[in-house]
Amino acid sequence: MDALLGLIKELPKAFAWLYRRRQDQKAARDLAPYFTYKEVKEKRKLFIETQGQSASPTRQDEPRFTHNYVPREKLIPFFLDKAFDEKKTDGKYYLVLADSGMGKTTFLVNLFVRYNSLFKMNRRFAIRYIPFASGDVFQHIRAIKREEAIDTILLLDAFDEYAGLLPPDEPDGLSDDERFHKVLDELFDAVRDFRDVVITSRTQYFPGQEDDPYELKIPRYSEPGFHSLAKLYLSPFDHSEIDSYLNRKYGVFCWGKKKKARQVVYNSQNLMVRPMLLSHIGDFVDSGKQFHNTFQIYQGLVEAWIERECNKREHNKVNREQLKENLHKYSRLVALKIYEKRKESNVLWLSREDAVEVGVDTGLKDYQMTGQSLLTRDGALKWKFAHKSIFEYFIAKEALENPAFAWELDFTGMDMTQLFCKEQGVVTSLTINYALIRGGQFTMGSPERESDRRDNETLHEVKVSDLAMCRYAVPVADFRRFAEESGYLTDAEKENRSVVWDGKKWTQKEGINWRHDASGTVRPEVEFNHPVLHVSWNDAVAYCNWLTEKRGDGLFRLPTEAEWEYACRAGTVTPFNTGQNLTTGQANYDGNYPYGKNPKGEYRKKTVPVDYFKPNGFGLYNMHGNVWEWCGDWYGEAYYEECRKLGVVTDPRGPKTGSSRVLRGGGWNDDARYCRSAYRDYGDPGYRNSNVGFRLVFVPQFSAAHPAKKE
Repeated sequence: MDALLGLIKELPKAFAWLYRRRQDQKAARDLAPYFTYKEVKEKRKLFIETQGQSASPTRQDEPRFTHNYVPREKLIPFFLDKAFDEKKTDGKYYLVLADSGMGKTTFLVNLFVRYNSLFKMNRRFAIRYIPFASGDVFQHIRAIKREEAIDTILLLDAFDEYAGLLPPDEPDGLSDDERFHKVLDELFDAVRDFRDVVITSRTQYFPGQEDDPYELKIPRYSEPGFHSLAKLYLSPFDHSEIDSYLNRKYGVFCWGKKKKARQVVYNSQNLMVRPMLLSHIGDFVDSGKQFHNTFQIYQGLVEAWIERECNKREHNKVNREQLKENLHKYSRLVALKIYEKRKESNVLWLSREDAVEVGVDTGLKDYQMTGQSLLTRDGALKWKFAHKSIFEYFIAKEALENPAFAWELDFTGMDMTQLFCKEQGVVTSLTINYALIRGGQFTMGSPERESDRRDNETLHEVKVSDLAMCRYAVPVADFRRFAEESGYLTDAEKENRSVVWDGKKWTQKEGINWRHDASGTVRPEVEFNHPVLHVSWNDAVAYCNWLTEKRGDGLFRLPTEAEWEYACRAGTVTPFNTGQNLTTGQANYDGNYPYGKNPKGEYRKKTVPVDYFKPNGFGLYNMHGNVWEWCGDWYGEAYYEECRKLGVVTDPRGPKTGSSRVLRGGGWNDDARYCRSAYRDYGDPGYRNSNVGFRLVFVPQFSAAHPAKKE
């Protein structure tokens, strides 16, 4: 009995499966030769109900933001219940517009199947699907007799892929615009007898204001005037639709893959609103590769986008690979041109003339630049990237490959570029990692009246050249990457996920904060953004040399003692860059021992994140307290006195020899007096301690300042 009841419960599921299979088989027969059964099944299985809107998403730099401004409507119910209603009295021509990869073909296939379903109640019209890429589309249309056409709904897919829009081998004397309108007039003359006509196309082929009805040359039969072409725009996916897609793709039990997919979506939200790119999420999830940051995901998605365009346009493999290369090159050049124009007039678009001129030497034809690239044209006839974040990706890519460009990069209004550069370790004068500090003359040391002053702090005049100093002390995560790649860790030690560098191993220390990272994995907070500890001068120099060779775009080194103090002071002459006092709300030190007669403060007994407190006037964090920082100089007790006798010293680098290296800044377990701007300490090059770390100075390859040589 139980078995029978179980069987009865499963019958609806079995019926639904059989019905869907039967429907897919019928659709595949009706849509042949354009689609196979497998292709129809795939387009139906993962289909998320297409939404439409009256305003073009190209109005926004990122299409996903249009959700905030315009109402949306499900398009298939609109066509089934309104547009194709036999009792309607007006309208028969519909234009569905969207950029590449927004799901125009998938929408038409599902509209066709739904209208032509096994239970098509009260639907007495036939429906036909013809893609413009099928060859002589006009021959296929005219093959349908007039008496059949008046009761046939015609779905015409991808007008932008019609070969007749391209310039012929033999010049026809027409401009692109004239040829376009000639083809359009010919098309509507051919379809004038059909019951309803739905045409899809890329948006840039029909620019103009959203409320422009695009009047046709086809007269109405029942009233004066001419038919118009109603415009509808496919809406980008919103978060709920993306989530529905992932649930449909991975089901209930593949929670691991779904979790990884959601992380990919999180890192590329601007692009995942585009169904074609979202469909590639399986490539990331199933590849086994680790995508550690947003830049890598964008790289994969842009490659997939260009690959799709090339596969649609070129059947010859050699030509296809060449087209891919040309489109990549063109995208880079357009991005640079837009960036250059942005600095002049603060816009993110080009005129058609400029867009074509940029690609003169890329090997692309005009129509490939404007019809097959990553560009789109908005209603104001401006050519721009379909997503602003793609423009920012190509700018970051240029910065990654061109250090001179990176050094001058202006991030204003380009948060994604800043993120990409940070993820890839691109060093620029304006990144959040490095501060470009203009050189100048300052008085180094401390006056005799300064409380807790030491004899080795003799005042003297110093000139410092321009420099780029890291805003933070090197964090554990960065140093661990060096340790793993350079041989500082054994294979066994690499598996140990504890937190603090202690000589040649990683050990867990008390008081470390723990948290969940973006993927849900529990990690110690210090591993992400606390300064690395137990680092000797030799360790720090090894890190600098490794990073210099790994990057290959300049020299990474420790700051000189003069550079360190100049950067710490940031123009101040007081004991601290915060003034006459340093509170534990401004720096991390042992608050039981404040400076002078000031009140006691908090003693945290551990490090804080590298960007925990407000930065100084040069944008540098934690120059006082948290960790002592190694400088490149040998320590000399009387070195300041020697410099004073020389007058103004330019870029001093310390004594030529010595036994100890300079340490500056104070640490998390020190008194406030040891954190003064002028306080000098030192240690053996092999010395390691729980409050010692370091920060970097970067010298670009093309810079004449400070010859690039290793310590």
